[in-house]
Amino acid sequence: MNTLSKIPETETHTGIAQSKSSYNRLWRWHLLAGLYVVPFMLMLSLTGIIMMIYKPVIEPIFYSELVSVAPAENQPRMSWQQQIELVQQAYPDGIVRQLLLPHDANDSVRVLVKLAGENLQVFVDPYRGKILGAVNKDATLYALADNIHGTLLLGAFGDGMIELAAALTLILLITGLMMWWARRKRQPEYLLKPNSKLKGRMSLREWHTLSGFYLTIVLGLFVVSGLSWTGIWGAKMVQAWNSFPDGVFSGIPLSDQSHASLNPGVEEQVPWNLEQTLMPASGSMAGKPGIPQGTPVNADSVIQYAQENGMTRFRLNLPTSPEGVYTAMAATMSGDITDPYADRTLHIDQYTGKVLADVGYKDYSLFSKAMAIGIPLHMGLWGKSNLVINILLCLGIIFISVAGVVMWWQRKPSNRRIHLGAPSSTKKRGALVLIPVICGLFVPLLGVTLIGFWLLTTVMCKSKAIA
Repeated sequence: MNTLSKIPETETHTGIAQSKSSYNRLWRWHLLAGLYVVPFMLMLSLTGIIMMIYKPVIEPIFYSELVSVAPAENQPRMSWQQQIELVQQAYPDGIVRQLLLPHDANDSVRVLVKLAGENLQVFVDPYRGKILGAVNKDATLYALADNIHGTLLLGAFGDGMIELAAALTLILLITGLMMWWARRKRQPEYLLKPNSKLKGRMSLREWHTLSGFYLTIVLGLFVVSGLSWTGIWGAKMVQAWNSFPDGVFSGIPLSDQSHASLNPGVEEQVPWNLEQTLMPASGSMAGKPGIPQGTPVNADSVIQYAQENGMTRFRLNLPTSPEGVYTAMAATMSGDITDPYADRTLHIDQYTGKVLADVGYKDYSLFSKAMAIGIPLHMGLWGKSNLVINILLCLGIIFISVAGVVMWWQRKPSNRRIHLGAPSSTKKRGALVLIPVICGLFVPLLGVTLIGFWLLTTVMCKSKAIA
């Protein structure tokens, strides 16, 4: 006997109606969130691809005469300090800020100079003692892509727009998964290939659903790591609570400058959990033994000390003020290394050569460790395979974004000028309301936006009722 015959017809119809109403509400949230998110997903994916391929592909092509050198036989390399002095002589009005150790013998040495508000990256041939040229780091394609990626070139306002887009992506992902679950197929092969019998918009929906399902976890990780860099949820909440505490530098005088001051321009180089931490200051007798007494404290001795104590590939930030310190920094954030366990920041007093701070991966908070691991994965720095996979993932995100817009446009009524094409729902309250509420609590900017949207729609509905 059919079990449906035991259920009253009105009860059956009520259940179907409620189920359809719940599905429509999911669909509505998914669509409205998507209309805001899609332009940002396209922008973030495209700029992300540019940033990932810049150093391994674009830079060697456009600056081949600067980034590479031919080792000179039977000719010693200039010392690190000599290279710094060479650059200082070439740019007497500039401030030499940083020296990046080359990967191998065929790489030029990069010295960062602050000149007239610009961050010049000067390329040095250490074998022939000559300057090959310079590039304004803030005017490169990478810097432009990075600036758009983080702020849309709109400063804090653009950062807020991107933060809201990232938060709405969480709603997009949750509702997408719930819609997939509601319409899931019973065939085992469903998640392996789309239904080839479908045509037109239904076929596009099938590909959109399949791609979105597989990209959900990756996109979710991208969103969380991206939110950690935003100005409100990231800087004010998560980063602030996970920053390395100043109090750990027990007995060490502190500067009024944070580690973020070491970042050159728009490019982020300092480990995420150190950016808000104050720098130690030179000029006291505090610190642990470092460079032996009697040895001049300069780039040569500091680099030698760092290398003898386990650091290999790193960049040396030079003191630029009386209280400044030498900072040898190896971080996944800057791409100097890809092994997060090798993350290390070493501060040395410019006068005494004493070690003022030595912060490594083991000292990070749990969330900071996750960031140190996730950043090189996010940026495609773990070898060619990681780079190729990330590019394919970005292309996949572009596809599901474009497919979603095309499906919406095909469904949108053509005879009405202002109509979002979102499905209606008769169910006003229920457990599904928890989705935006929880996401809003997780990201305050999203919560404020949802409250504003609710107030606006409430006022509009009441005004229509009065009319």
